Amino acid sequence: MGTVERKEKERLTRRQDVIDAAEALFMEKGYEHATMDDIAMDAGFTKKTIYAYFSSKDEISMEIMLKGFKALNKLIDDTLALNINESSIESIRCLGLAFADFSQKYPYYYKIITNYENKERDFNPSNPSKLVDDCYIAGQYSMQHLEAFIKAGISKKEILDDTDPKIIALVLWSSVTGLINIIGRKEKYIAAYFNDNTNLILLEGLKLILNAIRYKTY
Repeated sequence: MGTVERKEKERLTRRQDVIDAAEALFMEKGYEHATMDDIAMDAGFTKKTIYAYFSSKDEISMEIMLKGFKALNKLIDDTLALNINESSIESIRCLGLAFADFSQKYPYYYKIITNYENKERDFNPSNPSKLVDDCYIAGQYSMQHLEAFIKAGISKKEILDDTDPKIIALVLWSSVTGLINIIGRKEKYIAAYFNDNTNLILLEGLKLILNAIRYKTY
C-alpha cells in the first residue's frame, strides 16, 4: 500500500471513529444534549480534528441516519430473498414485518429515521448536499420496493386499482409505522387491556391494513 492509499485509509478510519463515538453518545445523552466537545472527547480527538471531517453535529447525525438506512435496506433484501415467489400482498406483508424487525434490532436507527423532519436544506437545488441526497436515496429504497409490489398487485388484480400507487404506498408506510410505534410504546397497556401480546397485534394489524387494499370482487 502506497503512502497516499495509507493516508486515505487512516482518514476514513478516523472519520468512522468520530461517527461511532457520536452514535454512542447520542444514544446515551440524546442528540440535543451532546456537544461537539463531547464527541471529540469520546472519539479521542481534538474538536479541531472533528471539524476537519464534519462541518456540524447535524452532519454527523445524517451520517448515522445513512448507516441506519443501509442496515434497514440489507434487512429488506434478506427478507425478500427468502420470499421471492410470494404474491404481491404477501411481499408487502414481508416488507412490513422487516420494518418491524428493524425497529426491534436497531431501535436507535428506527427512531432517528422515523422522527426525522424535513429541513429547509432538503430538496434545495440552490444549496445541494450529497449527504442529504444519499440519505433520501437510501430512504426511498423500501418505498420503491413497496410501490413496485403495489403496481404488480394492481396488474394481477390482487390490489385495488382506483388509487394512485404512490398514495397507497404512502398510506401503507404511515399505517405500519404508526402501528409499530403504538406497539412499542404501549406494550403494557396492550397486555393489560387487550389481553394480547404485541406480536399477535402486529400480525393482525398488518392483516387489517392489507385487507383495506385488496382487490374486491362483488
